[in-house]
Amino acid sequence: GMNQTYEEQVSSKQNLSFLQLEKELSEKLGTDKITADILKTLGLMKHDKYNNAAALIADRNEYLGIDIVRFGKNINELMNRSMCDNISIFQMYHHAMEFYEMYYIYEKIEGSKRVRKELIPSQAYREALANALVHRLWDINSRIRISMFEDRIEISSPGGLPSDLDEDEYLNGQISNLRNPIIGNIFFRLDYIEMFGSGIKRIKAAYDDSLSKPEFSIFNNSIEVRLPVVESEITITDDEQAIIDALSTSQKL
Repeated sequence: GMNQTYEEQVSSKQNLSFLQLEKELSEKLGTDKITADILKTLGLMKHDKYNNAAALIADRNEYLGIDIVRFGKNINELMNRSMCDNISIFQMYHHAMEFYEMYYIYEKIEGSKRVRKELIPSQAYREALANALVHRLWDINSRIRISMFEDRIEISSPGGLPSDLDEDEYLNGQISNLRNPIIGNIFFRLDYIEMFGSGIKRIKAAYDDSLSKPEFSIFNNSIEVRLPVVESEITITDDEQAIIDALSTSQKL
């Protein structure tokens, strides 16, 4: 019917397999084989027909997913690119996490210990990624864009804010009405998102100890999250240091 959300509408593809979902459920929740009952409980089936949410979660589908690009020193220098299309939304998620791990995590030997260092908080990236997948518009032929730079990651997600939500509500984490509640609920059950709507707060919290802060831009047809590399100590130029030295002496300037 017309009052159905896009997620709930019957999928044009009914020949779907759910091996990836089965794997996720067994790893996270210890369930065995996937049954029609499980699919119904998760909201992926109605009257023995799969809906669009089911197609998104299925192993193969017709959705454009994520376009991930790693840039070098500038936007003209393309180091690596990956398109995640036509695969389970979970596969999209894992693939985008692998890309992040490749470029923003390194191990450092400190004393006798190996310490994992995160240039960009994994907590923030994970939330921003899950947020983009759960909140995006899926019924347009467009990809989530993840642009990776040396000093930041930008995640741009198709679809502006739902019409009944304003910018302040969004930034203060008051998203209770998900655009894709079926997908959102499954991400929640599998522990990929904490609680609905707390994503923005958690992204901000991941930067509590950092001088650089995440930025959120809301456009008519997309939402962009910018995650900078964490800055802990202040780096200053020689000129700035000279000024500080001059200011710290007692002579009149």
